[in-house]
Amino acid sequence: MEVDEFHYQLEWRANTSHPGHHRSHQTGSGFEFRGHTSILRAPDPRRFDALASLRDPFEQIQVRTYNQRSAVSVCAVADLSASMGFEGRCRKLDVLADFVASLGYSAYRTGDRFAFFGCDSQILSEFFVPLNRTKASGPEVARRLHEYRPTGNNSSGLLDAAQYLPKLRSLVFLCSDFYFPPSLLTQILTALSAHSVVPVVLWDSAEIEVPPRGIALVRDPESGVRRTLWLRPALRERIRSAHRERRETLDKCFVSHGLRALHLIDRFDPERATQYFYG
Repeated sequence: MEVDEFHYQLEWRANTSHPGHHRSHQTGSGFEFRGHTSILRAPDPRRFDALASLRDPFEQIQVRTYNQRSAVSVCAVADLSASMGFEGRCRKLDVLADFVASLGYSAYRTGDRFAFFGCDSQILSEFFVPLNRTKASGPEVARRLHEYRPTGNNSSGLLDAAQYLPKLRSLVFLCSDFYFPPSLLTQILTALSAHSVVPVVLWDSAEIEVPPRGIALVRDPESGVRRTLWLRPALRERIRSAHRERRETLDKCFVSHGLRALHLIDRFDPERATQYFYG
């Protein structure tokens, strides 16, 4: 299985001792100058600094210290409720699977640990993947997602996932179509506030684009309620307006928590994911 890689970066410094790719607060072998200290505290004569030693008022031998690059934990917390099984121009879970395969592989290539938590009303045991550095972890989760048929009637399990995340600050991708109450979203983002969160919004353009005038049979995948709609011009405009309002509500909620969403509509584009971090 060929997996596309994308590149991510942190706007904050990692605080783990395990060497990796990201800027950190840890002192160690690296190229980012940190300062000077006594050779008694950092016994490495290779970093002896003659000028700093001559200037030291306590006449101690000074050595240069550097910040090392460190690894972080990268986690995906994914909504696997029934609405994520929607299939129009694409199947949302297939788009999620492509994203997760790429994320797991990208974390492996970067030297970071990867974890996955799939939730509906609870965390699903078959989609509970603890932190690891295995190359096949992301693609294996993707394989399960391609085969999965969701039935959960809500997404409250996303709130429970926070307790299983690492204690140290991590990069967390919150993946969902976000078709749940704003109050629940606020609770989830508050629970994840100790981490750097990237909301990944998965939508299908068939949900957004209103069909031409006629009769439409619609069904709520989570409640199972079916309705027959006559797509009058006024109703079509109401549907468009409702979608615009939902997007505005989501964006306002994300902005209020200092976040910005990555929108994946119909497909996963690794270049767009990279641009999210570097654009």
